[in-house]
Amino acid sequence: MSAGGSRAKRTVAQEIVAVLGGAGVEVVFGLPGVHNLTLFEALDASEIRVVVVRHEASAAYAADAVGRLTGSPGVAVTTSGPGAANTVAAMGEAQASRSPMLHITTTVARRHLGSERSRGILHEHPRQREIFVPVAKLAEHVDQPGAVGAAMRRALSEAAAPPQGPAYLQLPTDLLDEEVAGTASGPASTDPTPASGGGDLGEVARLLQEAERPAIWVGSGAGACGGAVVELAERLGAPVVLTHSAKRRWDSSPHALVLDHPPHEPPVTQLLADSDVVLVLGSDLDGMMTQEFRLPLTRIARVDVEVERARGESPYRSEIAVVGDAAEVTRGLLELIGERDGWGPVVAPEADGRARRELDADSEARGGLGLVGALDAALADRVATVVCDMAMSGYWTGGYLPLRPRRRLLYPLGWGTLGFALPASIGAAALPGAGSTVTICGDGGILFAVGELATLAQEGLDVTVIVHNDSCYGMLRYDEQRRFGRSFAVDLEAPDFVALARSFGIEASRTDLADGGLEEVIAASLELDGPSLVEVTGELSPPRVTSARFPLKAAPPPKSLVGEPRRPTTSSRSARASSSTL
Repeated sequence: MSAGGSRAKRTVAQEIVAVLGGAGVEVVFGLPGVHNLTLFEALDASEIRVVVVRHEASAAYAADAVGRLTGSPGVAVTTSGPGAANTVAAMGEAQASRSPMLHITTTVARRHLGSERSRGILHEHPRQREIFVPVAKLAEHVDQPGAVGAAMRRALSEAAAPPQGPAYLQLPTDLLDEEVAGTASGPASTDPTPASGGGDLGEVARLLQEAERPAIWVGSGAGACGGAVVELAERLGAPVVLTHSAKRRWDSSPHALVLDHPPHEPPVTQLLADSDVVLVLGSDLDGMMTQEFRLPLTRIARVDVEVERARGESPYRSEIAVVGDAAEVTRGLLELIGERDGWGPVVAPEADGRARRELDADSEARGGLGLVGALDAALADRVATVVCDMAMSGYWTGGYLPLRPRRRLLYPLGWGTLGFALPASIGAAALPGAGSTVTICGDGGILFAVGELATLAQEGLDVTVIVHNDSCYGMLRYDEQRRFGRSFAVDLEAPDFVALARSFGIEASRTDLADGGLEEVIAASLELDGPSLVEVTGELSPPRVTSARFPLKAAPPPKSLVGEPRRPTTSSRSARASSSTL
C-alpha cells in the first residue's frame, strides 16, 4: 500500500509499512517470530523487499550498512525479548559509527505489560525498552494505534538527523492487528537535515589562508562531499587525509592531494605534525583514528554539527570551532578562499611514496600488501562495496585498499565489532544497483554469523566472501606473543570453508597468499553470478597502524594537546550555527 493510500481503515502493521514506503524504504531485513508475524504479512503484501536473515544481529548489521551507504536509515525488524536483544551489539556499532538505522520490534501483549518482574510469558522482558536506551538516539514504546504513524516518522527523522544513529521503536504484539482510522500517514522524511553552515567562516578562511602548511582531515561527516573537499584542497594547496569512515561515501576520484595511506602511517603522521593548521571536517577525532589521541595535531579548525561533544570532551582543542554541516561549510569556504600556492602538491605524494617504500621494505607487510594488491586489481573499475571485519585481513583492506570512483568501503571502527562484515554485506548487496560486494573477514569473525551464507544463497546476492583462515584470532595471537612470549586462548578449530560454502550451494575455492594467484582467483569469483567464497590461507602480520610496532605507541600526547578542552562559544573565535548535531 502506498503512503498516500485512501483506505478508511487499515491495521497498525499496514500503517507501519505505509510509512516505510512513503519514506522510500526499498528493503527491510529481519527475522519473523510469533509476535511480529502480522507485520511480516503486511510487508509481504507490499512492494518492499524483505530479506529474512538467520540471526537478529545480522538484520541490524545489514540495516547499518544501508545507512552508511545511503545516508538514510536502514530498517531491521525483530520479535520480542531475546529476538530484539540479539541486536544490541549491532546497534552499539551503528551508534558509535554514526550510522542511521531503525529497529522495529514487538513486546508481549498489553495485558501482560506493567509488571516490574517477569512472569514467564513467552519472550517477556518487563523493561525491554530500557535495554536499548544506551545504544539508541531514540527508544520509544508505542501502545496506541493512533500514535504509531507519528512515532514511525519521528524515529526515521531522528535516525537521519545529525548526529545520525540508530532509533528503536517497540509496540505490543496485539497492537499490530488493531485498526487505524483515517487515511494513510504522509511520507516520512529520512533525508539528513543539514545544520546551518553559518558561524564565523571568515575567521576560518583567514586562518587557513594565513597558514603556511595547512592540511585537511576528513571524517564520515564530510565523506559525501569529496568533490568540494578536493576543490578546497586545491585552493589551499593542502594535503587531504581520510579516516576509514570517510571512505564509506567518498565521492571523488583519486587525486594527488588525497593521501592513499591512513593518518597513523608514520609518514602521514609526520605530515600532520608538520602542518601549522589542520582543518577537521565532519570528524570527532576519535581514539581509534588518532591512536588513542597520540597523533600530534596542534592548531585545529574544526567543522562539525557537534563539535567537541560528540564523544565527550575531546583532548584536541580547537583554534576555532564552527558548528555546521561539513558540506555546507565547505561550500561556504570555497566562496571565501581564492587560489594560493601551498605545500600539499609536494608533501602529499612524498608522504605517500615514503610510506609505500617503507612498507615494501617491511617483510611483515608483504602478506597484507599482497592481499590488498590482488583485491584492488581484481576489482579494477567495478562498482563495488568492500565490507571489512575486525580481522587482520580487514585491517589491511580498510587502511590500504585504494579508493576508486565507484568503490565504497565499510569498516566497523566505531565500536570495533567483530562479526560485522558478513551480515553487513547482505545490506550492501541488497541495495538496488549495488554492483559487486566483497566481504573481508577472518576465520573467527565469519563464524559469528556463518549462517548468513544461507541468506546469501537464498537471496542470490552478489557477494564474494574472502575468508583469511589462519586457525586463530590472529591479532590477539600476535599481541600475546609480543607481550607474553607465548599464545593462549586464541587457537581455533576452523571448518573446511570451501566445503561449508558448497553445502549451501555457493561456489567456493581455496588459495594461499604465497601462491601468487590470488588476483586471478578473486577475479574469477567476482565473475560468478550470485554469492561465492574464497578461502585464503597463509600468515598475515598486522599493519603498523594496529600493532605495538607503531612508533608513537609509547609517546605521551604532545603538550599542545594537554589541558582543558575548549567548548565552542558564540565569540568571534567560535560559532554555533545550529543546535543540530552530527
